[in-house]
Amino acid sequence: MGHSIGDHAYGECGIEFLLVDRSGPQQRVRRFRADVRLLMDHPEVYRDGDNTRLVPVSSISNSVLALGARHTASEPETYALALAERFLTATTRVRSADVRLTASGFTPLPSDRPASVAQHFSALPRHQDHAHLTLPRHGEPVLRSGLLNMELFATGGATFTGFARDAYTTTQTFTDRVFGARFNVTWRHSGTDTDHGQSRARAEQAVVEAFSEHTSRSSQHTFHHLGAAVLDACPEVAEVRVEGTHLTRGLVDLTPFGVGNEGCVYTAADHQQSTVTVDIHRI
Repeated sequence: MGHSIGDHAYGECGIEFLLVDRSGPQQRVRRFRADVRLLMDHPEVYRDGDNTRLVPVSSISNSVLALGARHTASEPETYALALAERFLTATTRVRSADVRLTASGFTPLPSDRPASVAQHFSALPRHQDHAHLTLPRHGEPVLRSGLLNMELFATGGATFTGFARDAYTTTQTFTDRVFGARFNVTWRHSGTDTDHGQSRARAEQAVVEAFSEHTSRSSQHTFHHLGAAVLDACPEVAEVRVEGTHLTRGLVDLTPFGVGNEGCVYTAADHQQSTVTVDIHRI
């Protein structure tokens, strides 16, 4: 019985590095991670072990770093497009380039000294800016932008009532519970002529304001509300996905130690999480 080779790809993931932008009076430091996957057209490598046309993966990571020098001030989307175009032009054997970039910014430290060659930053935990670009040799590019690992918390006011029960349901009704969530918000633009920096800033502001003004009735209710807020704030966005986890935060029983716990100490273990995903489309 014969056989044939279908789609085949290779790449490099977990390429981590810093980009320092010294072009303005306030310098900028970002930590990047790049994951690259190239859909190829060289079955002879797999079938015959013929490496004549196989470009080593080291060239992928080297390309990421080399182009980074030209994109210290770029948004991830612009940088991802430059990388994808580079991979398509480097060899005709690349059918499609898939590039994922995540970036987290360092926070400038306050200082009374005038700006100089050296400025100081703190790598405080923060969400990550995200771009995912798929660029085929023939066809339209698909670009998604987003904010990864956002974590928001409300000290009370959330409810969870009226839910269905079965033989294994033990969840209690809540009319005033704390609510924590860690999630990604990603979106697809309806066009290509977009200022991605401004768009991302408006999306982030919309998410934060929507969460602050929202009374959660469930994780699903909250995630939909945040995604809808992005669509309302960003007319250039065609669809939004919000996916992540509801972080259960329960009061710790301190009575064995003779200590009361009036909403002060909560568990923070995240090993078991409730997952939620919602896609919201503009109509």
